[in-house]
Amino acid sequence: MKILNRLTIKHLFMNKKRTIVTIIGITLSMALMLGCGLLASSFIEELRNEAIESNGSYHAVFKNVDEDMAKTIQNNINVETSYFISSLGYANFNDTENISKPYYHVVSGNQKMLETFHLMEGRLPKNENEIIISDHIRYNAYKDIKVGDTLTLDVGTRMLDGEPIYINEAYTSNALETEKIVNTKTMTYQVVGIIARPYIEDYSAPGYTVFTYSDHFNEIANILYVEFFDTRKVYEIGNDIQETLGLELQDIDYNYRVLYYYGTTKYNNVNQSILSVLSIALSLLSIGCIIVIYNSFAISTMERKKQFGLYSSIGATRKQILHTVFFEAFLVGIIGIILGIIGSFVGIYIVLEILNYLLQDIWEYHFTLVINWIYILVPIIFMILVIFFSAFIPARRASKVSPIEAIRENDDIKMPRKKLKTPKFITKIFGIEGELALKNMKRNKKKYRITVLSLFISIVLFISFSAYMTYALNTMQSIDNFDYDIVITGDDDTRVSTLQDITKDPRITKAYFFENGSFVVKVQPDVYASEYRKYRQSYYMNEPFDFVNLNFIILEDADFQEYANKVSAKMDDFIVVNEGQFVFYDDSNRFSYHKELFQTKNSSLMLCQYDDIEKCDVELPNVVYTNEVLPTFHSLLYSSGINGFISRSRYQELISNQVITKNLYPYYTVQIQSLEYEDLYRDLKDEYKKFNFIIFSPKEELKEQKNIILAIKILLYGFITLVSLIGVTSVFNTIHTSINLRRKEFAMLRSMGLAPNGFNKMILFESLFFGFKSLLYGLPVSFIVICFIRSSMMSFTNDGKFLVPWGAVIFSIIGVFFIVLLAMWYSVYKIKKENILNAIRDENI
Repeated sequence: MKILNRLTIKHLFMNKKRTIVTIIGITLSMALMLGCGLLASSFIEELRNEAIESNGSYHAVFKNVDEDMAKTIQNNINVETSYFISSLGYANFNDTENISKPYYHVVSGNQKMLETFHLMEGRLPKNENEIIISDHIRYNAYKDIKVGDTLTLDVGTRMLDGEPIYINEAYTSNALETEKIVNTKTMTYQVVGIIARPYIEDYSAPGYTVFTYSDHFNEIANILYVEFFDTRKVYEIGNDIQETLGLELQDIDYNYRVLYYYGTTKYNNVNQSILSVLSIALSLLSIGCIIVIYNSFAISTMERKKQFGLYSSIGATRKQILHTVFFEAFLVGIIGIILGIIGSFVGIYIVLEILNYLLQDIWEYHFTLVINWIYILVPIIFMILVIFFSAFIPARRASKVSPIEAIRENDDIKMPRKKLKTPKFITKIFGIEGELALKNMKRNKKKYRITVLSLFISIVLFISFSAYMTYALNTMQSIDNFDYDIVITGDDDTRVSTLQDITKDPRITKAYFFENGSFVVKVQPDVYASEYRKYRQSYYMNEPFDFVNLNFIILEDADFQEYANKVSAKMDDFIVVNEGQFVFYDDSNRFSYHKELFQTKNSSLMLCQYDDIEKCDVELPNVVYTNEVLPTFHSLLYSSGINGFISRSRYQELISNQVITKNLYPYYTVQIQSLEYEDLYRDLKDEYKKFNFIIFSPKEELKEQKNIILAIKILLYGFITLVSLIGVTSVFNTIHTSINLRRKEFAMLRSMGLAPNGFNKMILFESLFFGFKSLLYGLPVSFIVICFIRSSMMSFTNDGKFLVPWGAVIFSIIGVFFIVLLAMWYSVYKIKKENILNAIRDENI
């Protein structure tokens, strides 16, 4: 057995190029499989930590619970830990410059709750006379409160028109005169610490949340946060607790984002989509790796078949021949696996550092390489099994061949003369060289199939993963639903002229000033498009189905005239946008659509009265439906209701005729497009800060998101490059060895008078036949895989478009012929230099 091992090692050294290519194939496959696991574990860990930092580590939150309910929940066998807060009330924040947050919101929490916050300065409160504040007060309210300061607050309950307000209901400046804080109690607190903005404070919250210590529940407004032992059963356990305690549906909520990174979601089709996406990707990767490695050992066994025949003729048993192949597999496998492990660790570390560099300005967290042993062991075991079966199958087949057949090497070609006939048009079009090329491929079917299989899998892998990238980027880039650069909003009637003056800035390319109003209209349910009907049924399940919010957009007459001309409408018309982009949840599934809202465009809209929503006796006149959206207004497609445009003069006319009532709570908006939006945005913020306008630039915000998209692109392109390298390695290895195995055949053709030009033409035609055959199989299968990818990502994409990576398709078509021609030219180049007699007599390659 030792002598066979030495001969195997000698064979590997004599065939250095093929050995190196085989090791490269195993290395790339191992690096890809392990790298995916390392990258996934690192990403999931970091995103989970970021989600916990932003949203808290709790799994479920129970609202409006009393002390007995809390004890019942805490004693549940599935609950790992819990912590609570209680709202003590609101106090006026007299010095704030943020008109939408005029209050302090004083909240008490137990020690566990307070420890979930990110402490930036000082310490946590230890009694009910100490508080911690968030740095949000400093940078948003411009209030310089320091550790050690004392705050005296009159804490009470918010009331509007004599009725208590829901604890976190947003504040509007229109309620300035009617909203009051009553039943106040004067409290003096010492500030002992400053925390990062707490995850429990919504961006629409009416006050800045401050926290004090308490180890007991308040009489009202208690909230209990819970973490469970098993994150996979959070929704099931939470619903059971809700039913047991008799809580309302709105009294329980979940930390969806954190649970998502634990692999838990309540929407079945999202789970199925994630599983489908992973299954397709891993299946493609696995098949690619299997074929690459199998081809390497299959062609190795082919070229050693004569050698195995000689071994058998001098007494080597079938078991010893199998051992020889396994020994070769062990040597190249161990080297390839070790290099693949090292390469994957180094490669993923570099990738994470590149991501950290690209995202350093927008991502306060730092990606680190996280090692999850399951992601290491599974790829290693998988590669060992692949190498074993890749070596076993061809070796077992070769060991069954008789020594005489193996030495003579005539078992690969067993074909009757009739099957070697070629169509006459081949000779007419391609000449005798084309006929020879086709006959050679028919005679060498095994080698031909291996080559076509390598090309086929390369095409499918490249196009499929390019399709993944296309769908992923399409989904991510759909976040950019703004076609304006800057938006300015105000709700003060006295500032209208100021907003209109802003539109006169010479740096503005296009600007629309408009007023927003809100009405309720009644629509017959049968006129809704089917998808929109499903959306309304799921989203508004507790409201009358036929009522819908109508967003009145009141344009200046000149702007409305421009829009009316585009959609063939008149100045008296009310233009309704019959298009929407929305996500809804039905039967525990998530759906995303970009569809029409109404299936008929002649339906009427009945206006309902504010004080009596059931009284809808005024028909909105002159309604015109269109799918054309005015520039800068595409973001309206993402709203849940109906959007309609009306001219200022027509709006005033309808009010004067008492067809509609004047909007009670108007707000005014300017949407701007500008080539110099960065400077304009900065100047507008400085100049109009005193007016309490909300000035926002989605383009500035999207700069961060575009960096994230760039990082994702780098990852995906790197992934595709690695997949492509595996395919190219397999193809080059297969073709190079196949050509080498045919040295005698080529020498005989040359000895019979085949001229160099004719030989070159024959090789060229073989290359073309290889390419066409592989594309004939590869392209249809790739499109089938794209269909599966589209189906698996339907719950994430915003439309049902069938996206084809045409660039990848064209590149793969060109690439196939380029790689085949290059590999065959390189292999044939050396053969053509050989002496014909030596090539015929030579038994080694």
